[in-house]
Amino acid sequence: MIKCITFDLDDTLWKIEPVITRAEIFFQKWLDSNYPTVSEKFNIELLRKLMKQTSLENPDIKHDLTKIRIKAYSHLKDLYNLPDDMPLKAFNYFMEYRNNVTLFNGVEDTLEELKKKYLLGTITNGNASLQKIGIDKYFDFEIKASDVGHMKPKSEIFTAALSAANCKPEEMIHIGDSFDKDVMGAKSVNINYIWINHDDIIENDANEKYTVRNFSEIEKLLDKIG
Repeated sequence: MIKCITFDLDDTLWKIEPVITRAEIFFQKWLDSNYPTVSEKFNIELLRKLMKQTSLENPDIKHDLTKIRIKAYSHLKDLYNLPDDMPLKAFNYFMEYRNNVTLFNGVEDTLEELKKKYLLGTITNGNASLQKIGIDKYFDFEIKASDVGHMKPKSEIFTAALSAANCKPEEMIHIGDSFDKDVMGAKSVNINYIWINHDDIIENDANEKYTVRNFSEIEKLLDKIG
């Protein structure tokens, strides 16, 4: 019997690419106004490269996207001798737009209905804020890679969810868009899964029985699974 359902966030509850792109555009404008010496040298593409390079150079914190971003901004602070509060100000401004998401159709209606029947949680590699997005009311717990120290598909992050929910693997279903990170990660610890394949990706190892294309199909499939 299923007692708990966990959800991935980025590209599962909302499309992340337009969110990040918009955040980067507004952040660049913010740099233009506040730290023009930085914006003259670092455009959006170079800032992206800086984030990737910071992650590669700091494997001990690569699971924590907040620490990576602040460390990258700290590099800019040191490089241009900027005020000590610049990294945190920069991070907070970027995150305003990073948390300004548009939920896929049916997400809130589905969560509202599922909340009546199941314990709900999230499992994410990212650093989105459920509270700022306005959907924290639907969830009983959050599992973040930054807290666990491991990113999906590592088994540790799914084990942490089982512990938070006080569930056995067969009592939990994880729903996510990434076959490699969400489906394979859940399977690694024998958690049930639903693959929400928004973009009709062809995956030879996928089981169509546990695949949906949009949120309106989730409740029907859950009824079949039991």
